[in-house]
Amino acid sequence: MRQLSGGGSDSAESPRRLSKEREAELMEALRTVEPRLIASVTRVTHDYHLAQDITQEVCIAIFQEFRKGTRFEKPVLVFATVVARNKLRDHWRKSSSGERPYDEPPEHGRRFGPDPAAGLEYLELLESVKAAIADERQAAVWELTHVWGLKGTEIAELLEISSATVSRQLAAAEAKAKFWRQDEDLEPA
Repeated sequence: MRQLSGGGSDSAESPRRLSKEREAELMEALRTVEPRLIASVTRVTHDYHLAQDITQEVCIAIFQEFRKGTRFEKPVLVFATVVARNKLRDHWRKSSSGERPYDEPPEHGRRFGPDPAAGLEYLELLESVKAAIADERQAAVWELTHVWGLKGTEIAELLEISSATVSRQLAAAEAKAKFWRQDEDLEPA
């Protein structure tokens, strides 16, 4: 997904200090990533504060990668999306298991989401849609489009396929997901 740069030309410069050029790249990457991640994670969790927390953690991960000298072969947003998805899954697993990520929060502290089981239900629903789609690549294209809000060109770079293939895969996945939804609507409650 990313490639480390081979021996930097700024060998005299400390690895902790970014060059002006790299700092400008970092700032541009963060300006691109932050609003899209907050919107995507808020759409998934319905918890703006959690979305801010996860976005902040992702931005820190991006900063650390820049500090290491990582040169991204794909857009930084792709890296950010993968990190955010992993952090969300960790959050939901911890919430559903009753495990607290910190010591007991103060009384006035907010709960993590409206219902700890909601995240787990969301993951189960997402997995059932993926199972209905039944094709791994189509399911990945569907998730990256509808859950993470990535554009076709970004998905094409991430999955290393053409934009036309992304369009075809998305159309097929949406048709399968539509049939799944119709089947779900027909089942008695």
